Amino acid sequence: MTLPSHEFWMKRAIALAEKGRFSVSPNPMVGACVVLKGKLVGSGFHEKFGAPHAEPNALARAGNKTKGATLYVTLEPCATWQKTPPCAPMILKKGIREVVIGCLDPNPLNRGKGVRFLRRNGIAVTTGILELEVRKQNEGFFKCMTDKRPFVTLKMAQTLDGKIATHRGLSRWISSPPSREFVHELRAQHDAVLVGKNTFEKDDPRLTVPKRSRSLESGKPWKIIMISATGWSRKARIFEDERLTVLAFREKDLGAIAKKAEAQKGSLMLLPVKERHGKLEVRDLLKKLAAIGVTRLLVEGGGELAWSFLEAGCVDRAFWIIAPKIFGGRNAKTSVEGSGVKIPDQAFLFLPEKVTRSGKDWIFSGNFKKNKIK
Repeated sequence: MTLPSHEFWMKRAIALAEKGRFSVSPNPMVGACVVLKGKLVGSGFHEKFGAPHAEPNALARAGNKTKGATLYVTLEPCATWQKTPPCAPMILKKGIREVVIGCLDPNPLNRGKGVRFLRRNGIAVTTGILELEVRKQNEGFFKCMTDKRPFVTLKMAQTLDGKIATHRGLSRWISSPPSREFVHELRAQHDAVLVGKNTFEKDDPRLTVPKRSRSLESGKPWKIIMISATGWSRKARIFEDERLTVLAFREKDLGAIAKKAEAQKGSLMLLPVKERHGKLEVRDLLKKLAAIGVTRLLVEGGGELAWSFLEAGCVDRAFWIIAPKIFGGRNAKTSVEGSGVKIPDQAFLFLPEKVTRSGKDWIFSGNFKKNKIK
C-alpha cells in the first residue's frame, strides 16, 4: 500500500492553519500533523495570539504515539523563547523521528535556528513542501518580517470612464449590491481598513463587515483614518461600533488631536506620522501600523490616496471594481489622481490574476508593476 505523500499531509496542515486566520495576527497561521506509520495520530494549529503554537497542540493530541513519528508543520518550529516556550526542544523530547516543514520562518530571530537544532540532534528535516502555498497564506506576516510593513491591498470602485463620484461629489452607489457585499467580505479578511481624509469627511463611512464574520470576535478589522488638525465630527458613523479606531495624522498636530480625542467616545489610538510635502508619509505610516500589529491592510479611498500608495511602491494587490456606468464631467473625481507619471513609459502596469463578474460589475484582481524609465 502506498503511503500518503508529504504534499498530502502538508495540505492537511495548511487547512488546519487556516482556522487561526482571524485570531493569531500579528503571528502567522501555522498548522501541524503528527503521522505514525501513515496514519494521523494528532493534529493542531495556532489558535490564538499568545497561546501555544501548533506543534505543542498537535503533540499533545498525539499523546504517547509521538515516538518515531513524523511531524508535518507549515512553518519552521521556533527555537527561541518569546511569548511561549520554543517548540524545537519539545519536538526532540517527544521522540519525533522526522520533521517536514512547509517554509522557513522569515523572522530573523528564528530563521534556520529550528532546522539546525533538529538536525544537530539527529532528527531528519525536509523543507520547502508546498512553500508557495504557505507563503501566500501568511503573506501579511512575511511582508512585515521582510519589509517592516503590512501587506497592502488597494480596493477601488469606479465607473467605466474612471470616475469615483459625480462632479457634485456623489458616489452612492457606483457598484452593484453583490460588489458591495464582496467588499464587506474583503474587509473581514484584513487586520485593518484605511481611508483618507476626504473619504472620511465626505462619505462618512462605517467600514462595516458581515455580522457573521469571525474577525469581529477579535475586534477586527481596525479602522484607520487619516485626519488633519481640523479634527473630525464626533457623530461620524465610523465611531458607532466598538472596534478600535486609529487616527493617523501629522506629528506636529499631536497636541490638537489629543485634546479633541479626550471628548470622543469609542476606542481610539493616536498615531502621529511623519509628513512629506504636506502629506502623511506612506512608508512611515505603514511602518508604524506594522509595529502595532497590522499585517494585512486594506486601503479604501479616493484618487489622491490611491496615488500616494502607488507612488510609494506600497501596493501589493489590488481589486478594481468596474461598473458599467458613465458619469462624465471634467471636474468629477477619478480613481487615481495625484501628480501622475510624466510620460507613458513610466506607467504602472496592472498585472491581472483573476477577472470575475459581480452582479453587473467586473472585478479585476492583481498587482502592479512600475515601468522602468527608458
